[in-house]
Amino acid sequence: MIKIAILIIFLAVPIFAQEADSLDRKISQQAAKRAMIFPGGGQFYNGQPLKGGLLIGLAAAAAYLYGDYANKYKNYSGEDMSIKEGFLKQRNKYGWWIGFVYIYGLLDAVVEAHLHPFRSVMDEDLEQLKEKDKEQQ
Repeated sequence: MIKIAILIIFLAVPIFAQEADSLDRKISQQAAKRAMIFPGGGQFYNGQPLKGGLLIGLAAAAAYLYGDYANKYKNYSGEDMSIKEGFLKQRNKYGWWIGFVYIYGLLDAVVEAHLHPFRSVMDEDLEQLKEKDKEQQ
């Protein structure tokens, strides 16, 4: 588990070491690339560290529980097979949660990057822009 955490940190360092874009424009493809590296990477790129941290935490918790139930299933030596079947169901459930968190993080990062300029566009004063256009004509 420690090796996986070190690998994630090693892969994440180049993402955060890059300079900010001078236009402060988020690119959907870049957000997707970072979200594919680890859950939450795209959210960090989009400037949403709380959501990114939450996704990392959810994925880590689901991975831990997946490994825990996989070990319990593998090492169960009791006679009651319904208990072993319960371990298998829990392991599979947390495996699905890992996939769900990963896919959600990827889709959310792409959508947020695509909609990033929306707020600045909506805050523009359209009346002032119309007056400038009339003056230029």
